[in-house]
Amino acid sequence: MTETLAHRTIPELRVAIDRGDVDPVDLVRGALAQIARTEDEIQAFAAVFADEALAVAQQQRAAQSEGGPLRGIPVAVKDIYDVGGYRTGNGSLGAPEHLATEDSEAVRRLREAGAIILGKTTTHEYAYGVNTPPTRNPWGLDRIPGGSSGGSGAAIAAGVTTAALGTDTGGSIRIPAALCGVTGHKPTFGMVSRRGVSALSSTLDHAGPLGRTVDDTVALLEVIAGHDPRDPYSSTASIPDFRGEFDRGVAGLTIGIAEPYFCDRLAPDVAATFETAVRTLEAAGASIRRVTFTDVELCPEVVHVVCGVEAAAWHGVQTGMSPDKFSTDVQDALAVGAAYSGVDYLAGLRARGAVIAGMTAMFDSGIDVLISATIAMTAPPYGATEVELGGATMPILDGINALTVPANVTGMPALTVPAGFGDDGLPIGLQLMGRPGADATVLGAGRAFESLAGCVDVPLPF
Repeated sequence: MTETLAHRTIPELRVAIDRGDVDPVDLVRGALAQIARTEDEIQAFAAVFADEALAVAQQQRAAQSEGGPLRGIPVAVKDIYDVGGYRTGNGSLGAPEHLATEDSEAVRRLREAGAIILGKTTTHEYAYGVNTPPTRNPWGLDRIPGGSSGGSGAAIAAGVTTAALGTDTGGSIRIPAALCGVTGHKPTFGMVSRRGVSALSSTLDHAGPLGRTVDDTVALLEVIAGHDPRDPYSSTASIPDFRGEFDRGVAGLTIGIAEPYFCDRLAPDVAATFETAVRTLEAAGASIRRVTFTDVELCPEVVHVVCGVEAAAWHGVQTGMSPDKFSTDVQDALAVGAAYSGVDYLAGLRARGAVIAGMTAMFDSGIDVLISATIAMTAPPYGATEVELGGATMPILDGINALTVPANVTGMPALTVPAGFGDDGLPIGLQLMGRPGADATVLGAGRAFESLAGCVDVPLPF
């Protein structure tokens, strides 16, 4: 990580910028220098806006005004967000060639807050996967970074930037964050506008931040959260104080563990790390309770059907695309989605309702937060198409997102923070989930665990 970004959160950098100890131009130059050092191996960026980023930083330096809460902070954006004047590539050879005419709402809010858009990070094609080729994991260049927001996770882990935007339909913020050893938060459904973001599944998609720490993640979330009347899925609920529970620790919290589904298929090193996390939270004053999440096992099939149908429907009305240039995995997934019937889709929605009822009953039983490992294994090898989950071999997408999809099906907030390392030296994440709207509780508990676990800023092996 660049010297000016190392071990400093965004709030700390903002104080330093206001004091004149840190300069926005130096921050951008440092980020660009880190890209030059790492990009040949990591390949986290689809495009780098070097000239524009430096120009904005120089304008901010000349203005010498306090500006917004992200003034001077370089931020990367997943390449399914529209950035005005640039092509939205979607990780695809078949994406339209035209340039975006305006910023997506989240990017607009970042700019308004003073953030400097550094570039666009790689994504699995149209966000429909967890590999994100050609990007490599900074913790092991022979491993995937996860996806579909793989470039965002890899860019943060490689020390290019402290925070980035991603999207999450079945785990696509949390998966790369966990596999790359950083933090990622999928907010409550509808909390962040998706206007100007290419869709995968209209009722499962979430926009949100990844960061080096919970502080960095929240610094972006505070800016991008809030109702957008131009997004039909945008929530009108009031936005919580995301830092409101930062100082409470975990003492007095009741933390639930749903062993069936979440704990019974973990790789041994992931299981051991999760048990250590549980003991750590308990020692810090949390009450641990075994709970039942009724019908949670329906989640994978719900996502297959609902996401499949909604993805096929969205792609079916787009113009300027060349679907014949899509990769085979995406073509196959869209064909499967188009083949589902209306009866299949309604059955998927009924099953989703059962899962939501199970989630509600679980939280009504008296728990504040549900925890699990974020992913059941460490990062698979680059090029892998299958993984082992609980002794069964399955497609990599189904294995990697097994523990993350319940939060998408239910819309509940879900955070991943670094929890430790596997036998192979690769990162393992802890996932914290709460009832819809309880983002502040989840973020506060995650920040407390982050401090207890001490897994942030562990040096990379290269």
